[in-house]
Amino acid sequence: MSRSFAVFFSLYMLIYGSMHVFVYFKLRSAIGRGWKWTALFILVSLAMIVGARALWLFDFGDAHTLRKVLSCSGYVWMAFIFMTFAWFVLIDMVRLLFYILDGLLSSRFGELLGSPKLRAFIAVSAALSICVYGWFEALNIRTVTITIPTAKLPRGVDRVRIAQLSDVHLGWIIQEQRLAAMLDAVKAVEPDMLVITGDLVDGDMEERQAEVALFRGLKLPHGIYAVTGNHEYHAGIGQALAFKEHAGLRVLRNEAVRAGGVILAGVDDRAARRYGHPGVPDASVLAGMPPNRFVVLLKHQPYVDSDAVGLFDLQLSGHTHGGQIWPFYWATRAVYDYRPGLRAIVPPERSGQAHAASPGRQSRIYVNNGTGTWGPPIRFLTPPEVTVIDIVRE
Repeated sequence: MSRSFAVFFSLYMLIYGSMHVFVYFKLRSAIGRGWKWTALFILVSLAMIVGARALWLFDFGDAHTLRKVLSCSGYVWMAFIFMTFAWFVLIDMVRLLFYILDGLLSSRFGELLGSPKLRAFIAVSAALSICVYGWFEALNIRTVTITIPTAKLPRGVDRVRIAQLSDVHLGWIIQEQRLAAMLDAVKAVEPDMLVITGDLVDGDMEERQAEVALFRGLKLPHGIYAVTGNHEYHAGIGQALAFKEHAGLRVLRNEAVRAGGVILAGVDDRAARRYGHPGVPDASVLAGMPPNRFVVLLKHQPYVDSDAVGLFDLQLSGHTHGGQIWPFYWATRAVYDYRPGLRAIVPPERSGQAHAASPGRQSRIYVNNGTGTWGPPIRFLTPPEVTVIDIVRE
């Protein structure tokens, strides 16, 4: 076990375990000490806490259905505990506000949430409702269309339509049926090409012929392109790349190609460095791009290389899932400068230095909400997305 994994696992156990302890004491204040329900809660909690990690440590062989059931159970429980924890915290904050108002106004708002049973009922009911709703929201793929006018399309090409998937996370939970729904949404918009901005693979993809057949059955005029994501390095970059190649995907690894009237450039995810793969600066990949062609940069994480600003027209990224389960959205906002959607990139100021950007090239970034799920197969207020980018003649 590597040191970094040991640190991660320790933090995981501490935080996740603490949530269970907090929820237990809140429930005990509502329904009493009862040893039977206490023993059941402890057993289920231990099974779920340890089980989520054990799925990575044990070989289930050909028992794919068992692994999928255990994965869904463990990760749905994770979402339930987190939401129950969050609702108890929210209720306590409201109670504190009520007590302050009671002290200031001599009111009796505090009595509204005075019953521990009522507080537990609200928290558990709300968490269950969100999990049920979130299960179906994760299946309801929406199509988001953006149009970008440009004068950089070659003669005879009036529109290039690119479909984008991101963060599919094929593995134990997302398999053939979910992938088929995503690719059906892609087919419906009739794109010229499909790009996948990382984390397509998040598990063992050997002997996954059904998924391979789905990709190979997607006949697009200019093919399918992909870049690596951090989870593909965690799952094993060798087998992830082998699956993509077998499925007919063209993986862009710090390189650029011409496709359908635009230039696609793709860079490896920054996680590659932790696995011994040297990184290449975005600016190096983009150097020498013709100024009269529209350049699309495929990059998994929504970081912008300041030296590359002005060397590309549009960066397509993913990774954040839009938080996947609100309020994690705010956590992603704290880490990444660019939230989901289309944003203009302000060129950095360089005192005394001339920027090497192509004249008139305004760089923008689009961050996809994610098409699949990671961990809990649930989304809440962050629907899965297939993005359609129409690059049209200005």
